[in-house]
Amino acid sequence: MACSTPDNASAAAPPATARMLGYASGNFGKNLLASTMDVFLMFTLTEYWGISPLAAGLIVMLGLVWDGLCNPLLGRLLDRATDRAGLYRRLLVLAAPVVTIPFTILFLLPTPQPAFIIPWAISLVLVFRTAYATCDVAHNALMMRMTGPRGAATTLSALRYMFSCLGALAVAGSAPAFVDPALAGGHRLIATTACAALAYVATLWLAAASGPAAAQAPPRTPAKPQTPLRVWILGNRPFCALLVFGFAQALTLPVFARSFAYIGKGVIHDPDWTARALTTLALSQLVMLPVWVGASRRASQHRMLAVALILVAVGSAVFATGPRGMMAGIALFGAGNAGVQMMIWALLADAIDHGERRTGVRLEAVPVALLLLTLKLGGGIGGALFGQGLALAGWTGTAPLNETGGGQLLAVAWAMPVAGAVIGIAVVVLQSHSGAGRSTVPAARSLPNSVSRSRAG
Repeated sequence: MACSTPDNASAAAPPATARMLGYASGNFGKNLLASTMDVFLMFTLTEYWGISPLAAGLIVMLGLVWDGLCNPLLGRLLDRATDRAGLYRRLLVLAAPVVTIPFTILFLLPTPQPAFIIPWAISLVLVFRTAYATCDVAHNALMMRMTGPRGAATTLSALRYMFSCLGALAVAGSAPAFVDPALAGGHRLIATTACAALAYVATLWLAAASGPAAAQAPPRTPAKPQTPLRVWILGNRPFCALLVFGFAQALTLPVFARSFAYIGKGVIHDPDWTARALTTLALSQLVMLPVWVGASRRASQHRMLAVALILVAVGSAVFATGPRGMMAGIALFGAGNAGVQMMIWALLADAIDHGERRTGVRLEAVPVALLLLTLKLGGGIGGALFGQGLALAGWTGTAPLNETGGGQLLAVAWAMPVAGAVIGIAVVVLQSHSGAGRSTVPAARSLPNSVSRSRAG
């Protein structure tokens, strides 16, 4: 398996602010659907579809694993295209409406007969994940077409995460429509689901329109030796370390928010608590985002990532102290999680640059797809583990948890993020000490704005 070599069709200067905002807005729509599926799908399956927690966790895992496995295939196909930017934009326009169909059916239409519930749920989740993966790879790969110097990559990553936080806030505000039995299936749920679907299509179409224009065919150049894909990947130590880190955080950190609906119903006995918790999480992430952007301009990305992971661990530990400390713990967790999620994509842009400098070959969709694969594999396995934790805690959905079961549910909610933060810190420390990918110059000043890099396709 070989990789095509880069051409000099166009030079990518840092994109204009309007184009960056238009592109980054796609994260608002993506996070509306992704957060709704991540936080409320399992709750919907267990509470309204009557599926056992263990089976629901396996359905969530199957969908995310399938999504992850689609990514490398999509990435490989996209990286073979001559006009990559144009293909990314066409996929966003065509696939975005398809994503909303199974999403709407999952939350709005009546459940089928008991004998068909699980096959029906699996089919809808797989269709959703296939279409979502197509848009996700295209949108994330488009980012690699829009970043110039590393400072632009950090800024664009921050804008993406800002829109993700706004999407999370919208999901938090809609939580009662999903978790309050009095509102289940009502007009509020219909309006919420429809608005999320429309926003997804609109923002991804806006992102496609904001992307770089299709490049003209480059002049014929002498053939260059091709670099096997495995050489590009295995020889890229920053990228390999990022994959390990991404898997660990996706396996553990999402469990925190995923548990809120169950804690609100089974431990706190207040459906509105879920909305307050999700709102606190989203607001803390949004407020801290400018802080992380400013800090990344003064210190290395790895150092900032370690600080963010420490905040995640501290927030999880404060959450474990009980009801009085829960909201403070959620706020601290969100502050750290903002840094973690922002840095992942900035580090991916750096790893892609590292691979290009090392081999002379620029890959974009394949590295994006492999990172998405690890994130979704981790998230899927984490979902299955959470379902197992619910089953062990004695969750039935028909009666509140006893004191022992409630304690076990809370332990799952905070212990997994603490473990993930510890693993992440270890990976960051090892990567920093190895010297590979260590940033000795702050991201915003690593290259002058006048310097641009050549892009393929």
